[in-house]
Amino acid sequence: MSQLQNRTRRQLIAGSLAGLGSLAISSAQTPKSILDTKAIHHEVDFSAVPQRIYDALLDEKRFKTFSGMAAQINREAGGTFSVFDGHIVGRNLELVPARRIVQAWRVVPWPQGVYSIARFELEARGDGTRITFDHTGFPSAEAEHLEIGWQDHYWKALRTYLV
Repeated sequence: MSQLQNRTRRQLIAGSLAGLGSLAISSAQTPKSILDTKAIHHEVDFSAVPQRIYDALLDEKRFKTFSGMAAQINREAGGTFSVFDGHIVGRNLELVPARRIVQAWRVVPWPQGVYSIARFELEARGDGTRITFDHTGFPSAEAEHLEIGWQDHYWKALRTYLV
């Protein structure tokens, strides 16, 4: 007879429960990897052509001029960027000149490896441009801070710069 056949029913049940209990304990100790996230959506009109806005967002000298803070920006898809004196870092995921900028974007104090997606769609409107902007995948606790940041440090600053 095998060892399994020699075990009593009570021993089999006890062994099964012990195994399930250790599985439950190890599952409870596994950290959660899902972040609660929010999204920001803006539609902002500017009295400048799309190329001028595209350049302001991706040229380090122009970015520094409108933001008032240091910027290092590689203008190629896959290139990295660091703006606002290194407070925001990321990578350009997709660049379509004068039409679209998609970036993996993060605030430096966020947990390591946490990136959000910032998407700027530029649409010519007469002599101006409408930016349809979506920022997704950031920690929900950051929503209010980011909302104010986009308004003050991007849209208001760009509007002043583009005059």
